[in-house]
Amino acid sequence: MRAVVESAGGVASRVVLGSHTLLFDQASPVPGGEDRGPSPLDVMAAAVGACAHYFAAAILQARKLPLTGLSVMVEAEKTKEPSPRFGKLALRLTLPAATPEHLLPQIQRAVRNCPAYGTLLHPPEVELTFVTAAAVTPATAE
Repeated sequence: MRAVVESAGGVASRVVLGSHTLLFDQASPVPGGEDRGPSPLDVMAAAVGACAHYFAAAILQARKLPLTGLSVMVEAEKTKEPSPRFGKLALRLTLPAATPEHLLPQIQRAVRNCPAYGTLLHPPEVELTFVTAAAVTPATAE
């Protein structure tokens, strides 16, 4: 996976991810924010919820069970210590009424195996490098 993130005016950013384009911004009270899109941190929380939804839906769909009523609510609490981040994420899955009780442990296992959920539990190694725009040539700008 490779994403290219570029300025979109103010503090907003435009992300090209394959054939998709996403717009991120900050809320209006944030200096430079125009609320033209969600914040990157909020999207991170939503991505965990979407991943959980996918894995629950896949289990239900594989068993030809209805998906109507399946939803995931994500509540996030932000903290600034020891650095700005989420202090807590809470996911609440609502399963369709027709979901058999015996599938609950399997759905729970599937959701816990969601890569976004796993990434939060076992953070990846993060590498950060900086270059100046003058140092970027077409051969290195892929």
